[in-house]
Amino acid sequence: MLVKNTGVAGKDRANRFQRAARGLKPTIRNFAGARDGNIVFLFAFMSTVLFLFAGGAVDYSRWNAVRADMIESMDAASLALAQLAAADPDLTETELKEYGRKFFEANFNYENNLEPGWNIVFALDDAAVVSTCITGKIDTYLLGVAGVKSLNIDKCVEITKKGSGRVELALVLDVTGSMDDEIDGKEKIESLKDAVDTMLDVMFGSDPISENIKIGVVPFNANVNPGASTGWSSAWSDTTASAYYHGRRFFHVDESGNVDMNTKVNHFTLYDTTPGADWQGCVEARPYPLDELDIPPGGSVSSSDITAYMDIPTDDEGSSDFLADETYDAYDDAPAYSVASSVLTDPVNFNWVPVFLPDMVDCNNEEDCETDSSYYSKSGTTSYGTPWAGYYFDDPDSDTSHVSGRDIDEGDYGQNHYYFVNDNNYTHYGNAQFDKYAKVVHYFREVLQGIVTDTAFVNFLNERSVTTSPLSGSNYGYGKQEYLLRMAYVGWWDPASGTYKGKYDTPNSSYISSEVDCPRPILPLTNKRADVEDHVDLLTPNGNTDIAHGAAWGWRVLSKQAPFTEGIGPGDPDFEKWQKAVVIMTDGEQVVGSDEDTHWGSTQGQYGFAIEERMGAGKDSWWEMRDELNNKLLRICQRMKDEGYLVYTIMFGLDSTSVRNNFKACATEPNAPYFQDAATGNDLEDAFGDIAADLVDLHISK
Repeated sequence: MLVKNTGVAGKDRANRFQRAARGLKPTIRNFAGARDGNIVFLFAFMSTVLFLFAGGAVDYSRWNAVRADMIESMDAASLALAQLAAADPDLTETELKEYGRKFFEANFNYENNLEPGWNIVFALDDAAVVSTCITGKIDTYLLGVAGVKSLNIDKCVEITKKGSGRVELALVLDVTGSMDDEIDGKEKIESLKDAVDTMLDVMFGSDPISENIKIGVVPFNANVNPGASTGWSSAWSDTTASAYYHGRRFFHVDESGNVDMNTKVNHFTLYDTTPGADWQGCVEARPYPLDELDIPPGGSVSSSDITAYMDIPTDDEGSSDFLADETYDAYDDAPAYSVASSVLTDPVNFNWVPVFLPDMVDCNNEEDCETDSSYYSKSGTTSYGTPWAGYYFDDPDSDTSHVSGRDIDEGDYGQNHYYFVNDNNYTHYGNAQFDKYAKVVHYFREVLQGIVTDTAFVNFLNERSVTTSPLSGSNYGYGKQEYLLRMAYVGWWDPASGTYKGKYDTPNSSYISSEVDCPRPILPLTNKRADVEDHVDLLTPNGNTDIAHGAAWGWRVLSKQAPFTEGIGPGDPDFEKWQKAVVIMTDGEQVVGSDEDTHWGSTQGQYGFAIEERMGAGKDSWWEMRDELNNKLLRICQRMKDEGYLVYTIMFGLDSTSVRNNFKACATEPNAPYFQDAATGNDLEDAFGDIAADLVDLHISK
């Protein structure tokens, strides 16, 4: 049934224009016929100007009224046609076009103002949109005197069909260990998979492929895995160990067993060194605040650009009042940078560094660590002339013999709160690997005692230790320094094989994995439903929670810029017709693992250890890192919104005031469908379904 828009006001306007024009004509004729004095010449000169101004005002107002009503009627007809086509797929194209024309004519109030020959065309060839165009003219009342007989009134509108979308969507999905828990007898990870299926049903319908929907998947825990999707490309990964943080926890030892601080340790080489430790794809975060920005590898950025990125956002009127309090505070409280501006603007730091964890501690006291007491009773001298005793790390602060004898005497363990590295797991006295390892430890102690000068080595140790000056006073801080040393040692360089020998390659190494809890790789944007469905079906829960890192990679997946380039970008055809959106779902609060019994201050994640302050100056504890993750998330969300992205957030099975407040502030709006609080698996399905419906709802797109 066609619905007539009576448009009384529109018809009154048209009638008034016509009456006004008719009434002016005799008055003007009488005035033009006067022959008194110079008025004839004055009128002859001014009449054209009068006609142009009066005619322009009257005819343009009339043209504008006709055009506005025409566009409104075109929109209504196109929407009605699209709704009818969705409701009755058996209708022919001819029937749909006839329906659309009649609907337009029933609602358009100015048919009589259009000159004969006007035409309305409905284009239905595109599976995603209904494009409607009108060509026609209206005659003029007064501008005709100046030779303007008619005004064109051509116009096109476009309606995006329901389910077609033209949407690029990133699903940033929590796959942390808690997703193994159950709600109402069902694992949360299974509820998530069902919820994504519901979303795909809405967005794809029965179509396996869509030309108007692209979806990417970013699984996250404490890590994100972009590498396995894009390979070891030198275009975006730091294959040459040039980046600031690459190899920064390790030091190079040459084939003779000498410490060389001028050569960086390459994480990719460590993967080649370690049997069975292939890189899965997880990467470290770039130096703060590059970790929060969408700056591509190979790009460029100035110090002023970075400062502008970190400024508190304002609206068009220059006010920050539109920001949620949480977002304002996230910008206002942003920490100072912990690296120089020259580091942040250096393109080598726009590339990503593969995660490679150091050999962590094996035990926390002598009894736990000592697997064979006979080893500890051994002593001797290496082929390099280095005296040694025992195999285990302890606190040499309590040992005085090393000052005079300069040997590797393990002394008295004493303080059991220190953790220990069981050196015997990757060394054995009497062979080459132990000789060179013992030489490094001996060199380290001579450097810290001031017997050998190696400023670069001292700086390396100082930057990663709580001891600010190991060479001052009687307390050298050897315990924490030597603990660092034995974790930073990677073996000695073998130029023949291009790998390190004597530690990670040894059969007795306690080293298990170079990547901990690395999730499944990112799925780049795809228009194939099966790709998304299959990828999500293989997700498995493990690890801690870092939502901010996941959100940043969701942004990069949607961006046209490397390392993911599947998204549409400025300058691409029809760029303005696509909507970019991200869904961020979590079942937990941000987590940074604590490790306060060691000098590191935290477990290692993609932001390194707490003591490295890679999240900003002063962020040197696990709880400060956790709080800063919340602020990072809010800043990343705001930047996406500033670029026109829709941001949807979902809490799942979680009762947390902080997450709720942050997710509301992060979302495009602090209510449904943009913010969803899903208590159960069924609620989660509803949330994903509502978001899908909002994204592909029938709407006027042009």
